[in-house]
Amino acid sequence: ARGVKLRQLLAQAQIKDEATLVRFISSDGYDVTLTVKELLKDKRYYFPGLKDNHPSDGSIPGSTEGAQEVEPILALVSAEGSDDPATMNDRDALLLVIGQRAVTEQTNNLFLKYVSKIEVLTAEPEKWDSPKANIPSGMEVPVGTEIELSNKHNNEDKIYYTTDGSTPTVNSPMFNWSASRWWDQRNDVKSVNKAIEVKENTVIKMITIGPGKEDSEVVTFTFTADMTGKAVDPTKVPGGPPTGV
Repeated sequence: ARGVKLRQLLAQAQIKDEATLVRFISSDGYDVTLTVKELLKDKRYYFPGLKDNHPSDGSIPGSTEGAQEVEPILALVSAEGSDDPATMNDRDALLLVIGQRAVTEQTNNLFLKYVSKIEVLTAEPEKWDSPKANIPSGMEVPVGTEIELSNKHNNEDKIYYTTDGSTPTVNSPMFNWSASRWWDQRNDVKSVNKAIEVKENTVIKMITIGPGKEDSEVVTFTFTADMTGKAVDPTKVPGGPPTGV
């Protein structure tokens, strides 16, 4: 894609320091809202090794080697499915194009076509809901129990997690690779959004990160692995695990 850098465009429009959100509106009625932080302050990259580890499976992270920092733009000409500049045309112009903050970040759904209006807002951004687990924190579970994570939409609100005690970020492993908008078109969701198997005492820290809102609070779930074989897998008990008292 080739076009106008958004940073320069907004500077010419005299964007104010108190700006918090930028909304892009398409002539066909669709819109995309991004926080000023994720659009203009966070570094974004082009990853030439995006497909190094698999040509099409997006749940297999690509290589970060050779990452090049790029600016978000409104593309005047672009091409999809090609890296030949000669194939670019203005069919989708004006087209919002932004890089990835991490090699696993999914940004293609933010490439809004036919941008006809840009709104700069000063409203306080909402915060994403924190993720949840299918088993309540603090339980003793059999070795091999599978922990599944979820959040409110399971769509653009991506769950990033760690099991080594560190604080999760956009560079941490992602749980819900497959967005809920695709679930009715595929029968292998659980093989893509893979459960976390409890093999020993496990601490899962997780956060929701997505476009247009601030990151959720980090939540911590702990599970004790029962080595005696006496504990019962709560996911296999009729009625499922308790959800509250």
